[in-house]
Amino acid sequence: MKLGKFKDLAEKRFGKKKLAQLDREVELEAEAMRTLQTNIKDALTQYMHNHDIGFNETSRRLGLTARQISQIQKGKANLRLSTIAHLSAMLGKTPVIMFKKK
Repeated sequence: MKLGKFKDLAEKRFGKKKLAQLDREVELEAEAMRTLQTNIKDALTQYMHNHDIGFNETSRRLGLTARQISQIQKGKANLRLSTIAHLSAMLGKTPVIMFKKK
């Protein structure tokens, strides 16, 4: 099925207003994910720099694989809340999630 046909079917099924709302929600979700990933990446990078530790030691301290650390450093990690809590304990910081109106 071509994309144009799918879009036509979706518009017929849900309506243009609902599809526009879904598009906005998807964009907000993607923006939130990018923000969280960047904040975690920056905090870990700063910690590694301040404590003069490398990749392997960071991996050991967090009990994460090299691949997971690499994903965090690239800002591409999709972390569980338990991993964020473990990371925050190592950093000596409390994570804060705030919901702001757009």
